[in-house]
Amino acid sequence: MNNDTDAKNCSILKESKAILVIGGSIGAVSILACVLPIFLVFLLKLHQQFTYRVALYQVIAALLYECALVLSSFTPLSNGGYYNRPSQNAHYPLCQFTGFILQFLFWIKLLFVSFIVIHLFTFAVMYKNIKRVEACYIGFSVLLSLGIAIIPFMTQTYGLAGSWCWIASWKDDCPSDILLAGLVEQFALYYGPGILLLTIDSAFALILVLVLMVRLYRKRADGMENNFKHHQLKALKQMVPLLTYSFAFLLLLLPGFANRVYGATPHPPLAELTLSSIVCIASWGWVAGLALLAHIIVVVWSKRRVRRKVQTMLINQYGTTGAATAAHFSAKYLTTNASTHYSLQNESDVDGEKFFFIEMATDDVRNT
Repeated sequence: MNNDTDAKNCSILKESKAILVIGGSIGAVSILACVLPIFLVFLLKLHQQFTYRVALYQVIAALLYECALVLSSFTPLSNGGYYNRPSQNAHYPLCQFTGFILQFLFWIKLLFVSFIVIHLFTFAVMYKNIKRVEACYIGFSVLLSLGIAIIPFMTQTYGLAGSWCWIASWKDDCPSDILLAGLVEQFALYYGPGILLLTIDSAFALILVLVLMVRLYRKRADGMENNFKHHQLKALKQMVPLLTYSFAFLLLLLPGFANRVYGATPHPPLAELTLSSIVCIASWGWVAGLALLAHIIVVVWSKRRVRRKVQTMLINQYGTTGAATAAHFSAKYLTTNASTHYSLQNESDVDGEKFFFIEMATDDVRNT
């Protein structure tokens, strides 16, 4: 009788197989959603611009995270290990490895989300460019993420975390026997700092949007109101897709947090919470890819529209032959002044796009 009671208390969700398949499938879709914008960034040579590289780091981290999540989801299903408790240790090393990779890439992704917000905020609000700290920040992010991901190895808490591989919540995956070290690490190394940092990022992103909106509608005494509004509106349109990272990831992190809070109680896991948790986690990749793709579409569309306007203006004013010469000296003059007096804007691809537009228009006019 006691054996039957213990088996019931330690039984896994009967829906676990379906939950893992759903999570792994969404993760596979997210992988494809990340590959497309990454391909476009390199195809259009956008990686040469700092803002795109920062966004690219985030999407690459999301891509690798989704690969690890797919592996983490299907590892418990391999060789029947998940459903046959005596053979549970057959896939234990691989489960530990995938748990470590998930923890490491989560922090990489989290820190790069912060990097995007820091860059856009310091540039648009404080008029400073942090491009020079790019390599240092990448190194810092990798080392910090690696150091945090090693901690569960030291406490030997990597393993089955309910339905998939991560930091274990229970001893021998039994809900009635809480693993305190694993439970503390889940909140101290993942959900706690994740929610805190994403909340701060979201607050700064909101402040940035408000600042741009205030500038957009603020009266300009120098008579440049219309031109000022145009550039502020363009900057706002280009920034918004990238600023959605922090808000989206914060919302997608909350169901997993609720699932782990409930898992901290000595009750059997709920299929609804477990399913919503893995669906939201598996959606990080396609959300990151979609945000970057939207940013690329907005910027490329703006470039083409401005390029057509500049090209038409030059042809109407100088004719086809004279336009090429005028555009050449105009572009040379503007880019020279940009690098001399406006080096900050010229380094950024947020407000400095106008110089790139003129160069593109010059090339088009030359080819007509």
